[in-house]
Amino acid sequence: MNAGENWLSEFPPVSKSEWTARMEKELKGKPLADLNWHLDLDDHIITAPFYHPEDQAGAPQPILRNNPDNDWEIGEYIEVQQMDKANQEALEGLQGGVQAPLFQLGRSISDQDMAQLLQGIDVSMISTHFGQYFPGKDPQRLLFQFHRAAQKQGAQVAELKGSVDCDPILDWPEPPFDMQADMIRFTADVMPLFKVIQVNARRLHSGPENTAWELAYTIAKGSEYLAQMGLRGLDAALVNRHLQFSLTVSASYFVEIAKLRALRILWSNILASYGANADAGCTVEVHLAPETQEKDPNTNLIKAATQVMSAAIGGADIIYVLPSNASLLQPSDAFTRRMARNVQHILKMESHLDRVQDPAAGSYYIESLTDMLVQRAWALFQDVEAKGGYLMAG
Repeated sequence: MNAGENWLSEFPPVSKSEWTARMEKELKGKPLADLNWHLDLDDHIITAPFYHPEDQAGAPQPILRNNPDNDWEIGEYIEVQQMDKANQEALEGLQGGVQAPLFQLGRSISDQDMAQLLQGIDVSMISTHFGQYFPGKDPQRLLFQFHRAAQKQGAQVAELKGSVDCDPILDWPEPPFDMQADMIRFTADVMPLFKVIQVNARRLHSGPENTAWELAYTIAKGSEYLAQMGLRGLDAALVNRHLQFSLTVSASYFVEIAKLRALRILWSNILASYGANADAGCTVEVHLAPETQEKDPNTNLIKAATQVMSAAIGGADIIYVLPSNASLLQPSDAFTRRMARNVQHILKMESHLDRVQDPAAGSYYIESLTDMLVQRAWALFQDVEAKGGYLMAG
């Protein structure tokens, strides 16, 4: 065969009706509909066992992230109680290829603590993320501490990337929206690439059958932040630049891929409704759902590979992998942290999941599932809005 010849011409096209007839024959009288998957409890989302090009009105457009590829940042959890120990773990992770350490603070820290925590770490070369897990958290103070530490390092603070986990609706009985607006104004002036609003949707995750509900309340919470910040004089485009979503993925492989893709479509609709650029996109960090972990660390490693695959194919910007012994309530060690990192390295360097802008684009099943999730989640979101928004319906 000549190099320019279309070798696919040797294979005659097969219509959907022909495929369906063959499947019904193999089922020996059983209806093909018996193989449908009723994803949600109300039967609004029903997936068929087979999809064909005839199911698509045309070639769907890929879902893009304003990136030339599908690359994501490799994250790692750093538990912070003792500064020197956390610093050593962070340096170990960075040497092993971590790009987005998440410092999980178990207590309030001082400027001296921050300097010790970041000793030897060039914050201009990574994205640096902080979460506070103690009563009386003060994300604004933490933001200023990081800014001062970066200045002392001599870093170009205007180019720093990262985030401070601040979700006012989740973390305070009376959401401190004024503080949140002040944090956005500060970062807009000083650290324009830094995120200071976290739409934490991890607690909304409750299994594949509730995925549309999870998406609806996720965008409703994000929309609430755009509205609240708008009341304080900040436009939606500016707020979106300093906002990121935090989601979990379970072991339902295709559903999680479609969920992350659907989130980007839904959020584009939200941005457009506020008069912002619908193509601006959103930043999405992804974690593994703790309830998916088994008691056997080896099983967790296998599950982590498929969960990270779904996050990467779905278009995550940052991925955090639980150490394989997390379900045993044991502290991570050098081995479990390295294996968690290497899951992501393998999917990049051997599977090349970071090379194509939207790896799931054109998959008849995933495209159809994405569309169904978008349609159902948008309808649920409209119900939330009709009740007065997230704060009233949440």
